[in-house]
Amino acid sequence: MLKVVNSLFRSYIGRYRRELERHYEDPLGIQREVLLNILRTNRSTVFGREHDFYGLIKDPEAFSRKIPVRSYEDHRPYINKVLEGQGRVLTDEDPRWIATTSGTTGATKYLPLTQTAISDIHLHGSWLSLACLYNKDEDIQVFSAKNLLIGGAKKGLHPTAQLPQGDISAIIIQSIPRIMRPFYIPDVDLATAVDYESKIERIAQLAAREPGITVLGGVPTWNLPLYRRILEIHGGKNMLDVWPGARVFKHGGVNFEPYREQFRELFPSDNFIFQEIYNATEGFFGVQDRDDLRTMLLLLSNGTYYEFIAWEDFQRGNMEAIPLSEVRQGTVYVMLITTVAGLYRYPMGDLIEFTETDPYRIKILGRTQEFINAFGEDLLRSEAEAALLEACQKTGSVVREYTVAPVYIQLREAGQHHWVIEFEREPEDLEAFNRALDQALINRNYNYAAKRSNDYAILRHNLTVAPEGFFRRWLKEAGKLGGQHKVPRLANHRRYLEDILQRI
Repeated sequence: MLKVVNSLFRSYIGRYRRELERHYEDPLGIQREVLLNILRTNRSTVFGREHDFYGLIKDPEAFSRKIPVRSYEDHRPYINKVLEGQGRVLTDEDPRWIATTSGTTGATKYLPLTQTAISDIHLHGSWLSLACLYNKDEDIQVFSAKNLLIGGAKKGLHPTAQLPQGDISAIIIQSIPRIMRPFYIPDVDLATAVDYESKIERIAQLAAREPGITVLGGVPTWNLPLYRRILEIHGGKNMLDVWPGARVFKHGGVNFEPYREQFRELFPSDNFIFQEIYNATEGFFGVQDRDDLRTMLLLLSNGTYYEFIAWEDFQRGNMEAIPLSEVRQGTVYVMLITTVAGLYRYPMGDLIEFTETDPYRIKILGRTQEFINAFGEDLLRSEAEAALLEACQKTGSVVREYTVAPVYIQLREAGQHHWVIEFEREPEDLEAFNRALDQALINRNYNYAAKRSNDYAILRHNLTVAPEGFFRRWLKEAGKLGGQHKVPRLANHRRYLEDILQRI
């Protein structure tokens, strides 16, 4: 039976493999089609009528001139109308779900999702990511055994819209066709349960006794505790002792590099595939299509039209964007998205860089809110994490979680950065770790190096070692425990840091 299922699946996935080929051959053509489809589909909505989608269908080049860049706050008057039950506001189709998303301490954002949006964006992206796996290995059999689901929470009904609401991963799991559900564990209700700690324990007990798992996935920082618990129950040395046929770990949400060696120890096989995906509440934007590259193919056919603003311009309030055809390698961009879900020229909070433009491949450098520029150093998360990884490699240490914020210049004192790090394995020599981290930061950031020269404006960083399990408890106390929520890495303010230091 499984051979028949996998044979049918391989045949079905062929359409998505052909679609991937078009990403390499005609990326700009795909994007034109996506934009026109969004304009045509939503031309009779409140937003479409107000912004003359009928005229833009005839002249799509005018799209960026006639529609301003719109943040979530700018979308809120329209979203509020949707939540109040008004139809055809942002999308021609009525929503089926309300996706919830927020920062670590920020207010909850609500994004209405139609069935078309779920299918054309999120499920479509999942199929394309599976097509990439089959391009890597023709003989891979995704459904030769079960696949492990760990989702966010389904959170009941929205009080005014009376629609089911939850984290995007929970919505995706709830949207898996019933015919496919027997190939996944746990069941949908457990995978989307609200109590994350209880859910992890119940999944661990279930999964440790499952004879075969093929594909796993999720945020690395939340999967590591699950796998450790499974090994405690099972008694194996690594996850391949538990599931010898495991083939793929699909990851996203945080930079994988600081955790790569830990996952290699858990899945010690040259044939095991680690596949990065860029799937957010707002859309499914990228997938690692080649093992030898640590970058992702920008997905162009997923109901999303892209524009880009240079990060330097964005910081100055210059919202002039360029289309995909004009992007350049090496420039840091803020990505604007227009989607079938009813977001229009919406700035994503991620900073990205194109590593190639034929085809279009990207890497994520950090968040627009996650940088430090208190002293003119303009430190990005990607630079901080690369420096942290180098310090760990030089001192044999492993980091579990961390956050960084500035210590502002005083009248008689230079400023500095304050790191709070929770180690998986502490360095034997903490001073050697600090020296290595400082030098790595100097090597990676010219502005930081200039300000650090002779302690001119920045002293060497301060480091506080957090006790084991601290950040997990901190998130729980903030009501943010779960796979959708992550520790803020870099902050250009001290609000998170002050709270963290007080609790430590």
